Amino acid sequence: MLNANNASTAAFPSLWQECLNKICQKIGPASFDTWFRTTDFYITDGHAHILVPNQFFADFIEEHFSGLIAEMLTEAQVSFCKISFVPTQKDWKIVEPICTDIRESRVRQVPQGAESRPQFHPNYTFDRFIVGDSNRMAHAAALAVAEAPGKTTFNPLVIYGGTGLGKTHLLQAIGHFAQTEGTADNAAYLTSEEFSTQYINYVVHKKDSSSFYKKFASIDLLLIDDIHFFSGKPGTQKEFCRIFNKLLLERKQIVLSSDRPPDKIPDMMEHIISRFMGGLIADIQPPNLETRIAIIRQKAENDGLSLPDEVIQYIAGNITSNVRELEGTLIKLIASSSFTGRDITLEVARELCGDAISAKKERISIRRIQQKVADSFGISANQLTAHTRKRDVSFPRSIAMYLCKKLTSQSLRSIGLDFGGRDYSTVIHSCKKIDGEIAADQELRRKIEAIEATILAG
Repeated sequence: MLNANNASTAAFPSLWQECLNKICQKIGPASFDTWFRTTDFYITDGHAHILVPNQFFADFIEEHFSGLIAEMLTEAQVSFCKISFVPTQKDWKIVEPICTDIRESRVRQVPQGAESRPQFHPNYTFDRFIVGDSNRMAHAAALAVAEAPGKTTFNPLVIYGGTGLGKTHLLQAIGHFAQTEGTADNAAYLTSEEFSTQYINYVVHKKDSSSFYKKFASIDLLLIDDIHFFSGKPGTQKEFCRIFNKLLLERKQIVLSSDRPPDKIPDMMEHIISRFMGGLIADIQPPNLETRIAIIRQKAENDGLSLPDEVIQYIAGNITSNVRELEGTLIKLIASSSFTGRDITLEVARELCGDAISAKKERISIRRIQQKVADSFGISANQLTAHTRKRDVSFPRSIAMYLCKKLTSQSLRSIGLDFGGRDYSTVIHSCKKIDGEIAADQELRRKIEAIEATILAG
């Protein structure tokens, strides 16, 4: 086994390369190139040092890959008692503001209530949640509940929507606000999986389901994420229903999230669904263009970056399905630009994100777009290819052609052929027509964005 006392300096490069090769196999070449390509390694007195370009890399790799690194070092028979991630202090100007924010966040005073209850993430607050037309009702209801838990008619409050749209953010923001502002003495946040696992542990290992029930006796605010995972679990549903009824009778606040409306969750007991429907059901839709721009701009500002408007427009115009994907794209730009030393320009954004955007477009078929547009206008997809000029068909057809041009890599000629053998000039005319109409008609623009979101969501 290699340790600090018997290892030569020359042994470290080959040893670390061996570990890197295995790490690449585990996480894939894309992630490896982003986070590990510029790393180095040495060990002294049992202390393993991983050299990384800057503090941003140090924090990210420690949070996401420290366990994997420890595993690889152990497999390479390296004896160590500690791993540290050491910035090499190179001139990585793009992340200097981020490093400053990280240092400041470590010394920033945290409210006492938050210190004792780390279940609420400090970044998931109301002031960091971008409000737009797609989430305005859910945000307003969540804020009202946070300000007066159990004292509104929004009990329970059920927030539903697709993946990565901000449901967890709102639930966490409610809990964070209630604790820091003192509107609830005892708040609890659990995912549905955590609730189910804890219940099973009490029943199987402690043989005492009543103790699990009593855990919630003093709860003033209960937040359960992803209740659709209760589907098909009758035992968990019954226990949840007991707790739900108790808290509701005592006018304690309950907030739930789901990926669909409660009445659409399969294998859920009818009396549970009826209780869900007795409160407020608020949905979150995919963000429109303005909201996506605002999200990117705020995220960049929070990370200390000043992005050109053209880069923000490019990302917002091409990443349309959810907030999480927007943030992931921005992190990729920050990380990649960090170790190349290049400013984030439109050319850099296209270079780094173009392949992913093109791959997404390749997965979207013209037939799928036709079906989604037809569904939205209450007609059949076959009507879009028919030779008729009636506006109730020709207008949806123009929208479908516009979306095919935007969301696929098909040529104008190919698009025209899939719409009943029409000429490419017809496709051009339709796209220009829709471009002009959405510039003048906000309601139409929102409708087309909603259709686009359903297409991208599959």
